[in-house]
Amino acid sequence: MGAITKLISHLNGKSRVVFFVIVALICIVALGLGIYIQFFYQYSDTDPFMIGIHIGAKKTAEEYTLLKNNFNEIFMNDLKVNSEEIDVNKLEEEKELTYTAYHLVNEDETYYSVDAQIPIINIDSEEIQKVNAEIKNEYYNKANSVMRQSEGNIIYKVSYASYVNADYLSVVIKAILKEEGKSEKVSIKTYTYSMTKQKLVSLQDLIELKQSTSEEVQKNINTEIKKAYENAQIIASEYGTLYERDLNSDMYKIENSKVYFLTDEGYVYIIYPYGNDAYTNEMDIVIF
Repeated sequence: MGAITKLISHLNGKSRVVFFVIVALICIVALGLGIYIQFFYQYSDTDPFMIGIHIGAKKTAEEYTLLKNNFNEIFMNDLKVNSEEIDVNKLEEEKELTYTAYHLVNEDETYYSVDAQIPIINIDSEEIQKVNAEIKNEYYNKANSVMRQSEGNIIYKVSYASYVNADYLSVVIKAILKEEGKSEKVSIKTYTYSMTKQKLVSLQDLIELKQSTSEEVQKNINTEIKKAYENAQIIASEYGTLYERDLNSDMYKIENSKVYFLTDEGYVYIIYPYGNDAYTNEMDIVIF
């Protein structure tokens, strides 16, 4: 404050007027920006510094638990957008960035029941075309295979959710498979793509985007998996064996965690869907 007073005391005439005009303009701009953020900027809760990425407001442990418990409710076969502007080349300009490319619904009371809504990512890029081919190969082909079933009984369902957050697009696909005589198998696959960088992004990229650290997220993962393990042990002691987690498995390391996505509200979900490799519907979810 003393330095500013000294500076003003050395100003006179026109210089003093210019100085106070500049200060007044700065104050007006700051006030205007504050009012805009407070009352008009629709992403002020999750993007307070207007950097364009909505990183999510901090939640309590109970609120994170509620998000996990409601995980299955996100699969509405739609797209949620939280972005001021999307600049990307589409394959079909009139359609959204993701949409249901194939909706296969068929039922034979004896052999099968199929309800599969399979998405396509509507972006004209080489990498996304590989992703679309992978999605079709896995889910479309499986649905058609089930509909050719002529023994036993199979139920197959596919649904998805997709999000845009600034220039990031995330797609989450859930498949439920119930074959006669086997446990229900629930698998999850995810893809998160940067439209600016034109590439799929890693979990580490999202950690940095969220202004977090690998150490902090890894600690969160370890805590959540240990808690899930202990809860499963309690349930198993009363109701029988459940899917048994290996707390020492490398699958829980950040670099080996392959199923993750970013929501429109700025939350990163890390999923450990054990049904990707086994006949189980067990999964663990970490959110930050």
